[in-house]
Amino acid sequence: GVKDSAANALVSDYNWSFTTVTADLTPPTVTSVTPVNGATGVPVSTTVTAIFNEAMNAATISGSTVELRNPSNVLVTATVSYNAATRTATLTPSGALANSTVYTAKIISGSSGVKDVAGNALASDYTWSFTTLAADLTPPTVTSVTPVNGATGVPVNATVTAIFNEAMNAAT
Repeated sequence: GVKDSAANALVSDYNWSFTTVTADLTPPTVTSVTPVNGATGVPVSTTVTAIFNEAMNAATISGSTVELRNPSNVLVTATVSYNAATRTATLTPSGALANSTVYTAKIISGSSGVKDVAGNALASDYTWSFTTLAADLTPPTVTSVTPVNGATGVPVNATVTAIFNEAMNAAT
C-alpha cells in the first residue's frame, strides 16, 4: 500500500468520488447578422457582422472562414476580426463596395470552419445576402449664392458663397 517517507502505511484504504463536467458537444449558432438578410439600400461603406450564441475560438475566425463575395463570386478583400466580449465576428472590406450590387456573406462550417471554444464547428455554412444602395447619379445644384446674381455695388472685400443642395466633395 501507500506509505509515507518514514515507511508508515496508510491506516485504511481511502475512497472518494466526484462527478466530471459534461462535455460541450453542441455546435455554435449565428444569432444575428448585419446587414440583415435581404437588406437593400446598404451603404457601400458597410461592415458585415455576425453574432454567435456562445464564445468562439478567435483563432478560427479569419478571412478564410468569414467571407464576402460579389455577384461574380469573387472574394471581396477584407479584414476579419473577433470581439470575444460581444461574441461578434466583423468583416471590414478594404474599400467601398460597388453600388446597386448584391453581396453574399458566408461563415464557413466544418473541420476547417469557425469553432466554439470547446472545438465544436458550426453545424452548416451560414449564408446571407444584401444589396448596396443605388449610385447617386443626380448632379448637384446651386440653391443660393451671395452676393445674388446681378448684384451691383458689391464691396471688393465681400465674401462670395454658394450653397448646394447636397454634400459636396471639399477637395473639388
